[in-house]
Amino acid sequence: MKKILIIMLCAFVGTKVSAQKEISAKVIFDAIDKGQSVDYQDATIVGDLDLTELSNKKRIKRIKSDYEEFKSNVEVPVSFKNCVFKGNFIAYKNIEEEKNRKLGNGNISWSIGDGTTYTTDFEKSVIFENCTFQGKSEFKYSDFAEKASFSGTKFAQSANFKYADFNQEINFAKCDFNEYANFKYSKFKQDADFFAVRFNDYADFKYSNFNDRVTFKSSTFKNQADFKYADFKDDTNFDNTKFSNGVDFKYSNGKKYINR
Repeated sequence: MKKILIIMLCAFVGTKVSAQKEISAKVIFDAIDKGQSVDYQDATIVGDLDLTELSNKKRIKRIKSDYEEFKSNVEVPVSFKNCVFKGNFIAYKNIEEEKNRKLGNGNISWSIGDGTTYTTDFEKSVIFENCTFQGKSEFKYSDFAEKASFSGTKFAQSANFKYADFNQEINFAKCDFNEYANFKYSKFKQDADFFAVRFNDYADFKYSNFNDRVTFKSSTFKNQADFKYADFKDDTNFDNTKFSNGVDFKYSNGKKYINR
């Protein structure tokens, strides 16, 4: 009986250790590229995960000779729970922007029309729950077709959701944004949950469009909160929201939902 218990204990420990092993970003990329759904728990992902280079990548726009735009599509559900991303998560990149960043010109603002742009859309559900992005998370111009959840996730570096389209429910509850949180021009077509989020740096929601229920209840903005030109619907909640360094609702209908 004692032997059986020891064997069972060893098996349990072995399973636990194996669940927390390191996974190469290339392994995940290859699975997605082959059309295989991805589901990881308690894993550490090593290396940059660049989803702009999937084999289904297509050129969707060519405005001028020195500019091209390419789009990749994640066609399978992806799920990461209690995972750590040690490298960058890339669903957007701009070649000219990358060149200038390497040359030390990282403060230059780039948009579509400058250099070659690569973006990624997600056709199925997306889950990043209680994860940690140690590198940058680039979701600029991404279209999320189904439900997405980033609840409880920590963004150690800048999080870029500029121009992102969330077509179904999106959950950012209890997230921690350590650096710039960029949701400028983003569209939230259904419920958007920002309950008890900590924005430790500049939070940019300028021109964002909230078409359904949205809550920022019990969230904390430690730096500037920018909601200029943002559009809210009636089911908006800012109860117990703390703005430590000012909030801008200029040209927005959001101010009427504060302390109502």
